[in-house]
Amino acid sequence: MPTTEIGKKIATAKRYTKLVECYRGSLEDEEISDLGYLVDSNDHFILLQLVDDRITLNGYSILRRSDITDIEIEVDHARFIEKALEIRKKVVKKPALVDLSDITTVLKSVDQNFPLMTVHREEQDPDTCWIGSVESVCDKTVLINEMNADAKWDGTKRVHLNEISRIDFDGGYEKALALVAKIR
Repeated sequence: MPTTEIGKKIATAKRYTKLVECYRGSLEDEEISDLGYLVDSNDHFILLQLVDDRITLNGYSILRRSDITDIEIEVDHARFIEKALEIRKKVVKKPALVDLSDITTVLKSVDQNFPLMTVHREEQDPDTCWIGSVESVCDKTVLINEMNADAKWDGTKRVHLNEISRIDFDGGYEKALALVAKIR
């Protein structure tokens, strides 16, 4: 899909906080999409509030806009999903203090406002991600305090900023780890 058409769809979805299916064919199978409400975007990133397969809100994902190969703004069964969320009293909202200005600001703002984040480098290693908090950010890298699956701190990992393709936060898994680790 041409970049200008994707840009128009993103602008429409952002204006109306629409439920979208976001495809990133260069990083994921063409059949796989992220389902969520587009709550913010700029020239570099989009911010989705995710809807999981249980039809509930499950955290946020920040995706690089350059990775998006298609975005559907007319989602099948959207009315059903919206009604289910309404009945469950789940409210779509933009996280107020997450700043999409650039990758450094994204990392710092998510870290300051949420206990844990998941960082992905899908081009380099599509099957690996790192969950943790930001230790420090330099010009070209971020140092992440890693948390393991037992909610224990497990050393640090240095990641190149230009390799980060996705950042997830405030989802059920990140919240469960933070709860067990007694973070914030």
